[in-house]
Amino acid sequence: MTKRLLTALIGLFLLAAPAWAQQKTVTGRVTDEQGAPLSGASVVIRGTTTGVLSNDAGTYSIRTAPGQVLQFRYLGTTPVERTVGAENVINVQLRRMAQSLDAVVVTALGQTTAQRAVGTAQQTVQGPDIANTQRESFVNALQGRVAGVNVVSSSGVPGASSSITIRGVSSISSSNQPLMIVDGLPIDNKTLNTNTLPSDRPGSSTAFNNRGVDFTNRAADINPEDIESITVLKGPEAAALYGIDAANGAIIITTKRGKAGARGIEYTNSTRFEKVRSYPDIQKVYGISGFGGIGATLSTTGSTTPLYYGVPYPTGTTFYDNVNGFFQTGVSQKHNLAFGGSAADNHLNYRLSTGVVRQNGVIPNSYFNRVNVTAASQGDVNSWMKADLSMGYTNSANNQNYKGDNGPLLSLLVWPSTDQASDYLSITGARRRLTAANAEIDNPYFGINKNFINSKVNRLIANVGLTFTPVSWGYLKTTLGADTYANQNMLLRHPESAFGISNNGILDQADDVTRNLTAQTILNFNSRQLTKSLSVSGLVGNAVSDAKSTVDGGEGTQFLDANFVSVNNTLTRTSTTVISQRRLVSAFAQAVVDYNQYLYLTLQGRNDWTSTIPAERNSFFYPSVSASFVYSDAFPTIGRHMTGKLRAAFAEVGRDARPYAYRSSLEAKTTAYGGYGYGFTGPNPSLRPEFAKSYELGSEMSFLDDRLGLDVTVYRKTTTDQIVNDVRASYATGFVLFNLNGAATQNQGLEITARGTALRRNAFSWDILANFESARGKVTKLPNDFPEAYVSDTWLYGNVRNGVAPGLSTMSLTGLFYLRNNQGQLLIDPATGLPLRSTTFINAGYDRQPKYTIGLSNNLRYNRFGLDFLVDLRRGGDVFNATQHYLTQRGLSLQTLDRDTPRVVPGVLRDGKENSANPTPNSIVVIPSQQTLYYQNMSEELFIEKNINWVRLRDVTLSYNLPERYLNGARLFVTATDLALWTNYTGLDPIVNGNTAAVGGSGAAGIDYGNFPMPRGLNLGIKVGF
Repeated sequence: MTKRLLTALIGLFLLAAPAWAQQKTVTGRVTDEQGAPLSGASVVIRGTTTGVLSNDAGTYSIRTAPGQVLQFRYLGTTPVERTVGAENVINVQLRRMAQSLDAVVVTALGQTTAQRAVGTAQQTVQGPDIANTQRESFVNALQGRVAGVNVVSSSGVPGASSSITIRGVSSISSSNQPLMIVDGLPIDNKTLNTNTLPSDRPGSSTAFNNRGVDFTNRAADINPEDIESITVLKGPEAAALYGIDAANGAIIITTKRGKAGARGIEYTNSTRFEKVRSYPDIQKVYGISGFGGIGATLSTTGSTTPLYYGVPYPTGTTFYDNVNGFFQTGVSQKHNLAFGGSAADNHLNYRLSTGVVRQNGVIPNSYFNRVNVTAASQGDVNSWMKADLSMGYTNSANNQNYKGDNGPLLSLLVWPSTDQASDYLSITGARRRLTAANAEIDNPYFGINKNFINSKVNRLIANVGLTFTPVSWGYLKTTLGADTYANQNMLLRHPESAFGISNNGILDQADDVTRNLTAQTILNFNSRQLTKSLSVSGLVGNAVSDAKSTVDGGEGTQFLDANFVSVNNTLTRTSTTVISQRRLVSAFAQAVVDYNQYLYLTLQGRNDWTSTIPAERNSFFYPSVSASFVYSDAFPTIGRHMTGKLRAAFAEVGRDARPYAYRSSLEAKTTAYGGYGYGFTGPNPSLRPEFAKSYELGSEMSFLDDRLGLDVTVYRKTTTDQIVNDVRASYATGFVLFNLNGAATQNQGLEITARGTALRRNAFSWDILANFESARGKVTKLPNDFPEAYVSDTWLYGNVRNGVAPGLSTMSLTGLFYLRNNQGQLLIDPATGLPLRSTTFINAGYDRQPKYTIGLSNNLRYNRFGLDFLVDLRRGGDVFNATQHYLTQRGLSLQTLDRDTPRVVPGVLRDGKENSANPTPNSIVVIPSQQTLYYQNMSEELFIEKNINWVRLRDVTLSYNLPERYLNGARLFVTATDLALWTNYTGLDPIVNGNTAAVGGSGAAGIDYGNFPMPRGLNLGIKVGF
């Protein structure tokens, strides 16, 4: 059976239909108004389905006959027709036009339709725009290019995870990331959650420290050079046919295929150099006063760090530049080689590519390496059957550093500048310490050389699609997909490290084997004319998906040899297995009614059956309806001056729970007698699916022969009966956590996309694309009227977390902040003269949501030169600068230099009169150098910086297309990434995530604690075709 299947698959790649009659071959080149080649322009024989696409040099080759008409089309240009005569070469120049409503776009389930018929908001980014950024992950390249899309990288370390949200945060505790689709089928974008690590088991002392552990999200396995285009479906109404997983929108990725009539080889090479952009300033006036553990940080309790409240350094003291000397120049190499083309009769196309990335970061021993091999083929098996096959293999290796209090940044800053930090080993090869304390903070060099987070991935994604067209009224398409990978992870805390010494070393191993199987069948009904003015088309289909993840973990402690990294080198071993499986069966339908090609009505419906909800409630139906009205066609008078479209949509989308959310599961116990017992999470047999209702209105307009275009969208989304994970409950229940329905959130916003040609003269052009978003999300209800809900993994430092409550933003922060009277004045302790802090978590109105964001893409062309740059702007939103609070507590912040200055903290005494008409003003004088609790007990509230703004020069590319007499389609380029940042934030970078992308809800976006920022990068490269 296996041999027969393999033979059949090979046959589909090689089989082509009988050759058609060959008359003559016409070749040529398709260019824009400036003479630059247009890659991917379609050349079709009118009245037939025979066609080809131009290659990267703009050239094409097609078999045709004299008298036939060739149609040339390219997105955003006026179609051109040429009648074939005696000539064998036809060159065509395509001009821009106001034809965006006639462009063909990708919608749900891989369907394509004219933009004029789409009643929902979506936006497309072309593959070259992504690849030109030279970023390793396409996710990071999307920031600023799509209105409503926000990307946050967890750090600037190679392989750091990135979270992506569309239209803000709506879920309080579950994932807010969109569904990702590659060539019509979903793929896994998971980031390994640290709660699957053996060291994260209930009761483990390491669990808190694991909150600073990051792994790569699986979208980074895709090579950006293999992407043809990315279409973002923003609202649930646009993704309703994708079902449950598309409640947060969908990202549709179309990969490259071979181009008919064009055979060739493409090679791209680039080298990048990276430098750290900035690091915190520390004072070098006052010396060490002692060592100790301070603050209420959960994961640093008991660790000892230097405290800088001593006397000033003597004149002539030698200081070492430990901070600047620690970082290195990061060097990366990329190689991409692709071979593609088609058979002589254009009934079979193929593409084979390979890509290699070798990235070394600015932090020593940090790297991300990736190898991609992809193959794709499309062919006509016969006159009524087509096959589409694709496969992608990824092998990657990633070595990261810890973040937060176990990471090298904080230890680098607090390490005495009077000591040479690079001298981190004693003459015996052991860790060199400053004191005799075992838990002394790690030397930064010791941390990067002896502790590590290592991950290795082998991944295979394969899709097989068959399209049957035995009848004229429609076609049947069946697609099978498999996405499977093995992810091996190892975390080491050296036996002599601050966090490993109490266990004489901690070695974590977690092997995640994930497989996602998907089958999808769609019966499409071609447009049928009911009357002269009215036509209808549609589809019905079903999909089955089965996702299973098995994480086999092992933890070893008590190392026998401190420098031998193996679980066999440990005395105490604990093994765990975490299995997660989910099955989803779906049926769906769509009908599109077309009136005179200017009024469209789309009706959609879907029913899902899920395994993660109790059987009596696991089936649920949800509808969607959208309308599009091209008023410039309906009223020709208007159409002479502009093109315009109105659209409206309503949708309801269901969402299930995570696996095993409604029943408690057994876990292996580490007691003396072992065995199994219930975990922390209790059962909830009443669990129900949650639903989101979305309303959207929009308009698309273009003016001045398409010199100016505008797309405006307003939306509102309400989520009800939302499932909140891991809600704290009374211990009397026998459990600690429960998953409960009952929350509600509301999101609304405004999106504006404006495109225009600022200047077009002779060989020069300047095109601008602006993306604006203003979005607000708030919580309207919590289960059982609880006062607060939060995700515990965001409790990274001190007493601040992503707590939410009714009336607050979905990205609010709560904490043990200062107490105030009913007039908002600080309450002062009469005994110390210092402010008093609350013992319960307080909402003080802190909100990490920006007021608005703007992305400005600029494309300048002059003859063969090109300059592209992206400016990213943000206004508003709060950031918790926990790193600065950490330095202030320890006397290292520049804010502590005025420690000898007497002061009175503004406020009123807590003497019983604080809420009266005449509270007692504070008059107690405090000198911080004599009362160090002034700094050490400072509330984190003072370090939540409000209304942070920035302007970031994100991506800049200068390119030159060499004349064809030298090389075919050769292009030289220089690309800079994260080149400049202007901000009122006092920390390193306001784009920050203290957690990993695996953490649900709003996560720790906007919590800056020991994070390395994105480095500044410069790429030099060349792309050639043969």
